[in-house]
Amino acid sequence: MVKINKQKVEKIERNIQKINSSINNLSNRIKELEELLSSFVIPKKGDFSYFNQIKSQQFFIREEINRFKNQIMVLKSRKKELFEELKKANIEYEKVKYLQMQEIKKNIKKNKLKEAREMDEIAILLRNLNEKR
Repeated sequence: MVKINKQKVEKIERNIQKINSSINNLSNRIKELEELLSSFVIPKKGDFSYFNQIKSQQFFIREEINRFKNQIMVLKSRKKELFEELKKANIEYEKVKYLQMQEIKKNIKKNKLKEAREMDEIAILLRNLNEKR
């Protein structure tokens, strides 16, 4: 049981790490797109189609930035859920680990008591043997 609970905790931790990595990747991509967006120079003269092309590219980049921001919000929400699961899993893991340790202590105590009884029996047998001689 302890091993299973520990694996569950580790799995949740790995999922949180994956989400953190995804959030970082999306954040970096947003920064790159924002830099690209700020690098556009809107022409003050010239062909209107070129002006429309730049506006269109800016629009698509802003849309992609918003899409990435929405993905980050979803990932952060999932991360929050995973942290709650992690808390519960950690509590369950610690509880099972504690119960296992109590069981081990109980068995050690039981074995020591059994060993003490056996030693007493051996001592009685040896004393009886010595008295008969």
